[in-house]
Amino acid sequence: MSRSPFDDFLDQYARAVFDKDASRCAALYADDLKVFDCWERWSLEGKPAWRAMIDDWLGSLGEERVQVTWRQVSAWSSGDLAAGSALLRFAAIDRSGATLRSMEDRLSAVLQREAGQWRVVHQHTSVPISFADMKAVSSEDPNGRAASEPGAADTAASTTSH
Repeated sequence: MSRSPFDDFLDQYARAVFDKDASRCAALYADDLKVFDCWERWSLEGKPAWRAMIDDWLGSLGEERVQVTWRQVSAWSSGDLAAGSALLRFAAIDRSGATLRSMEDRLSAVLQREAGQWRVVHQHTSVPISFADMKAVSSEDPNGRAASEPGAADTAASTTSH
């Protein structure tokens, strides 16, 4: 089975984030992209706004690195359009490789091929909101429930590293 443009995007994104390479990360996105992100702003339009967000995030890490892994990938492509969704885990790690903290979110992205290059034209990240306390839920138990739901397991969901 061949890899999708979305699979390639995930690989390139994870490497750029781990390397804290904002230029390489921003290069994955189209100039006219639209982003609905989980952090700070309701939406971001255009690569300059997204690049500023990437710069702020990666610049805030100090000596930490972020390891991005994913699971439950669904992807399709047709012609010059591709899309996919996945559950992503962002783990802050120290110099020794120990995980300091982590969170999960849901990602959907639409990619378009222009001049032979696939670029994200739309990205949407989200986390569910708990009915009980109206707080964001940033991890899922192995049964697919938000960790704060009644009956959810106390253990974090497993991830498959790519």
